[in-house]
Amino acid sequence: MILPDWLYAVASILAGIAIAVLTWKKQQRGIREDRYSLVGKLIIAVFMIAFGILLFKVGKS
Repeated sequence: MILPDWLYAVASILAGIAIAVLTWKKQQRGIREDRYSLVGKLIIAVFMIAFGILLFKVGKS
C-alpha cells in the first residue's frame, strides 16, 4: 500500500509539534531535565517539522 507524501508530511509535523509541546509542559510542571536532553529534543522537533514541510513541497511537484 503506497500512501501519499502529504500524509507523511502531516505525521512528521504533528510528531514534531507533539515533542515540543510535551517538553514544554514538562518544564512547566517543574520536572527538570539536563540541558543535553532538552536541546536534543528541541533539535529533533525542529528537524521533524522541517522534514514535514519539505515533504509537502516535494509532494506538490
